[in-house]
Amino acid sequence: MNRLLRLPLLAAVLLLAGCGFHVRGNYQLPDTIGAVFIEVPGYDYDLRHRLQRTLGSRGVRLVEDATAADSVLRIVNPQFATRVLSVGTDARVREHELRYTLSFELRRRDGTVLVAPQSVELLRDVTYDETNVLGSQSEASAGRLELQDQAVQQIMRRLAARLG
Repeated sequence: MNRLLRLPLLAAVLLLAGCGFHVRGNYQLPDTIGAVFIEVPGYDYDLRHRLQRTLGSRGVRLVEDATAADSVLRIVNPQFATRVLSVGTDARVREHELRYTLSFELRRRDGTVLVAPQSVELLRDVTYDETNVLGSQSEASAGRLELQDQAVQQIMRRLAARLG
């Protein structure tokens, strides 16, 4: 009876392995990128911290000086923008769209391109309630952090796909 149960389980495991299925978030980067310096515009400490934490958890050695790095992950122009999506009958904003965009590239210290420049654009709808200003501001702030996390995950997926 045990053998009959093992056969379908083994078949399912083989099918999943054969189709390229991977658990989301499990991106391994090759050792060939060496020590990495993360170049982020000076004002975006949250993004820098998230990238450092994520790359470090994947076993990538990070350095604080570009001259000591084998590769440089360069983040260009990370920015948030908002756009009004809906307005109530009283002409007040009810919902807006939060947009986060950035570009990135990975190069060797000698300038060789490992991952060509790519853009990331993420959107999130945020409702606004003028009777609960603090709650609306908190939701917008949480939305910004969530979009940064999603951007870091997209960067990791793209690096793994290009380098792996």
